[in-house]
Amino acid sequence: MEKKVALVMALMLLMSMLVSAEEAPTVGQHIDSATTSVGKFFNDNARPAMDSVANAVESVTSSVKSVYVWFHDRATELGL
Repeated sequence: MEKKVALVMALMLLMSMLVSAEEAPTVGQHIDSATTSVGKFFNDNARPAMDSVANAVESVTSSVKSVYVWFHDRATELGL
């Protein structure tokens, strides 16, 4: 009887070790976690800077277009 109890307890210990081993993060999960962390860092820190650069470029582009239209209108008025 004691041997059966010891066998059952050993099997339970083995099964608990196997289950805990399955719950340990795999290499893929570590890579996924790192990728998620980098993405979160980018969204929190770099995106606002990129948005401000994009807004500045859009402002300059708009100004250049306005100057081009102004010169085009003046050239049209002069018949060029």
